Amino acid sequence: MAIASLLQAPTASATDPADAPPGYGGPFSSCPGQTWKTVPLRHGTAELGYMQIWYSGSYKGGTYCARAGDGISGAHHMEIVVRRGDWQTPWYDSGTYNEYAGYIDVYGAATKCVHFFGWVTVNGVNYERTWLTPECL
Repeated sequence: MAIASLLQAPTASATDPADAPPGYGGPFSSCPGQTWKTVPLRHGTAELGYMQIWYSGSYKGGTYCARAGDGISGAHHMEIVVRRGDWQTPWYDSGTYNEYAGYIDVYGAATKCVHFFGWVTVNGVNYERTWLTPECL
């Protein structure tokens, strides 16, 4: 169910912060806190790209922050999607980037389930992955 919720077409855009759900921030040029997870993006068993997630327990009531990238020269489609468990709308940064999509914050999340979805497209192949915080389990 969590994956289906994330894969629905987002109804908001990171380019219009007026539509952001409460607890969203970004895109920014960096993330607060420590790297929590680096998750490889996959197409079947092939891995290309990454989703990187940071966590700070003291910043704005617990903040997760994420980006998705591919580490390959040139511009490619990249997307990072977040949805806090109490949001009805996922929030994302999506576009054609040289390095990464994001950094986007989910704050007020110390005790919230947070869903992440990272996606890169290289040579017409989508590499993607979903990741959930421990509060979701």
